[in-house]
Amino acid sequence: MLPRPNLSFTLPSIHDNTKLDCRIYYPPCLSSSSRSLQWRRDAAVVAHPYAPLGGCYDDPVVATIASTLLEVGFIVATFNFRGASSSDGRTSWTSKPERADYISVASFLVYHVHYLRPPRYSPAIATSTTPPPTLLLAGYSYGAMVTTQLPSVNSFLSQFASPPAHTALADIRLRAQHLAEQQIIISTTPTSPRRSLGMRIGGKEDTSPQKGHEGLGTHSPDREERIRKGVKDLLSRSHLIHKKHDGHPTGLSRELEHEVPYLEKLDGLMEFRSAYLVVSPPLGIVANLATLNFSSPFSNWLRRKRGGLPSTKIHGGEVAQEETEAEAKLTRNPTLAIYGDQDGFLSLRKMREWTTQLSSTEGSQFHYVEVSSAGHFWIEEGVLNKLREAVFSFASRLIEN
Repeated sequence: MLPRPNLSFTLPSIHDNTKLDCRIYYPPCLSSSSRSLQWRRDAAVVAHPYAPLGGCYDDPVVATIASTLLEVGFIVATFNFRGASSSDGRTSWTSKPERADYISVASFLVYHVHYLRPPRYSPAIATSTTPPPTLLLAGYSYGAMVTTQLPSVNSFLSQFASPPAHTALADIRLRAQHLAEQQIIISTTPTSPRRSLGMRIGGKEDTSPQKGHEGLGTHSPDREERIRKGVKDLLSRSHLIHKKHDGHPTGLSRELEHEVPYLEKLDGLMEFRSAYLVVSPPLGIVANLATLNFSSPFSNWLRRKRGGLPSTKIHGGEVAQEETEAEAKLTRNPTLAIYGDQDGFLSLRKMREWTTQLSSTEGSQFHYVEVSSAGHFWIEEGVLNKLREAVFSFASRLIEN
């Protein structure tokens, strides 16, 4: 069972500024009562199933994965894709906007962890032999499919290095910093009434019935207003770089040239080691929808297996490159796929072939666990506990290594 989130807020998607509801959970080692553990700044994002079928961040499988990672010591972010629950927008046909949604949350988490430096909870001292903390990108069902489609972490973080002010990219960076600074103030203020409860700023309040806390179902508009004011104040104190920008589409008119402010690149941004966790990825669905321009390692693998046309002729060179990179990241970085042998949303034969091929690649860090008698929704007797054990083992190894 997940505890009450430490942060509940909204973020703009870098795709089109669609407002997404997000939650952040801090691990026990960051609580006021914990003194025994050092936080290595390991962080994780967990994405939920298909929104039109009821998927959202309150999903019980998402909660199981997130609570297990929290127990291991990860700071965990969950969010609602566009069109899910109280997030704005609607689910797309291509999953491209959803990839941008995921990247928005993951990038926020990277910057939030960077700025979250409570004096009382200093991280383990880094040395030349100490591995960087882990950024675990995880998803269940549709969320797992989107996770496999993501570009590399370094690739999508490059967009946030020095973004134009007053854009979603800049807003995400500033919100990450503002919320981290506010949380440090709360956690280090002995008289703060929020110290043991965490802080909720912006977004729809936590309405999950299993939390059992009164008053969480009321949305307070002034919370979002406070975060906007905090971000505005932070922007006014930030060192901006002004670059000349030509507003004319042809670049021929000098009269429209003007200066655009950009956020300064952050020196010493914390580096993470990437890892991936995909639970019940809907292989059969992805294969059937490959013609809808899904950039997916599943569809790429399937075409190669069938000896069909190269994806450059089917989707175009850019998408083909995305597919190749998406599949490569699963073997180059620690990855665990977990699925059940009674999952009606995938072809078991194809899943076994896919996982075997990726795990047998030379130097591969891809691993998989097939859970006997488990279906797609993990409601069969005892299977949810097996899922939890697999996630716990994988996450523990990531931290130990």
